[in-house]
Formats: sequence, structure tokens, C-alpha cells
Amino acid sequence: MNRHLKIAFIVAPFLSIGGYALVDQYQHYQLQQQARALFPLKVDGDCSLRPDGGCRLRSATLDLRLVLRDGAASGDLVLIVESSQPLAGGKLGYGPASEKLPQRTLQQDADADARHWRVTIPRSAIDAAGRLALRMVVTSGGRIHIAELMARV
Repeated sequence: MNRHLKIAFIVAPFLSIGGYALVDQYQHYQLQQQARALFPLKVDGDCSLRPDGGCRLRSATLDLRLVLRDGAASGDLVLIVESSQPLAGGKLGYGPASEKLPQRTLQQDADADARHWRVTIPRSAIDAAGRLALRMVVTSGGRIHIAELMARV
């Protein structure tokens, strides 16, 4: 056995282990980048926030239903967000379309699986034509879902 063959037999196991570790690191990096990607939520049909129908938003992995209800004693409105998957949290911007939208954090209802959320919106956020501009960002399963829409009230 010559000198080159001996060196090859000694170095080969280290190269295979190093290559295996590098491929594993690369695949882990790719999964992290995919999980952080933004997924747009698209309006499914007519977007009316009335309690009888609601507004449906869909992406490949998440379905949301938005319904606007009267608040308790404050006179404000409550936007209910019902999700097909448990949500980790979210933010909502609301108001007339011509203005910068103020933001509020979604509050989780008392259910254990994090599928029902709500946020209080003042009645002054609805414009004279009965429309409400919404910008929403929610997180589910490590993925970020975004939506921007104009809804009828």
C-alpha cells in the first residue's frame, strides 16, 4: 500500500463526518428561513364584518374569520378573530383608509387552544361610507401572516 492510499484511508472518515455536519447545518438554516417567511392572507369573497357572515381571510396554512360586534358598556366595537390554527399573537391596525392606522394588540379569549382573539375598536374608526381599513399581522406555528383589506361594516 503506497503513501497516498494510507493518507486517503485516514482522512476519508473525517471528511464524511464533516460533510454530514455541514449538510445538517444547511438544512436547519433552510427550515428556519422558510418558517420566517411572510404569508399573505387573501380575502375570500365579500368582506363584510357583520355578525351573520363575517369576513374570511385565507392563506395556504391558515384561515381567519373576522366579525364585528357591539362592545359591552363602552359603546366601542369589538372585532372577533376566529382562527383555524392556534395563534401565538397578533397586531391590528384600523381606521379610515386615508389616515395612518393606529395599532392594537389582539387579546386572547379564555379558551385554551388560542383560536379566539378580540380587539376593541372605537366607532370613530369607521368612515362616513361605513368602511373600515384593516392591517393585520398574526403569528401561527412560527409563520407570520399578513393582511391588508377594506371591510364594510
